[in-house]
Amino acid sequence: MNKAVNTIWKILEENAPEEISFLPEPDPWRFLITVMLSASTTDKQALKAASVLFESFPNPEAVASAEIQEIETLIKPAGLSKTKAPRIKEVSGYIAEHGLPQSMEELVKLPGIGEKTASCYIEHVFGLPAVIADTHFVRVAKRLGFTDTDDRTKSAKEIRERFPSSIWSRMSMVLNLHGRTTCRPKPRCASCPVSSLCPSSGAVSGES
Repeated sequence: MNKAVNTIWKILEENAPEEISFLPEPDPWRFLITVMLSASTTDKQALKAASVLFESFPNPEAVASAEIQEIETLIKPAGLSKTKAPRIKEVSGYIAEHGLPQSMEELVKLPGIGEKTASCYIEHVFGLPAVIADTHFVRVAKRLGFTDTDDRTKSAKEIRERFPSSIWSRMSMVLNLHGRTTCRPKPRCASCPVSSLCPSSGAVSGES
């Protein structure tokens, strides 16, 4: 980590809340399904859809036995219901039969679960270091000079190569939060604690 990046990270980390959680679901299966629902929508809509789904089908066995159309109707608030419903049904069926996934390799073999969703699960359920490269994280990491790319897979790989595993999870949450509140698509540079150090400050049209 070079000196400028190290300084930026220290400031952001110190200014962030000690605990950051976007999908506060303690049950591993429900958490995984909620993350799947959050694809291409807001966390608020994902949580709304998850709540309705789990009220009707409270466990993997129930979802696995449900009709696709039933699942589609219940998860409509999260969008892309025709794509998400069969994946949620299949993942739930797998868990009902084989138990909860225990590794990244097992997770990414399941339908609708990519590296980001798998990383969320690994970090949340097992407390293992993980780089969660969602849209906010990738945008902020590139703007701050932590990475050189806006490709999710490459961004996560660069973070793993450039930073110690002990801070991967914390960095994922801090940069994600910073991207939601300050370093938005139209960045709020005037209220950013690292604007004077940021290599992208002034280069991106923002709300000032």
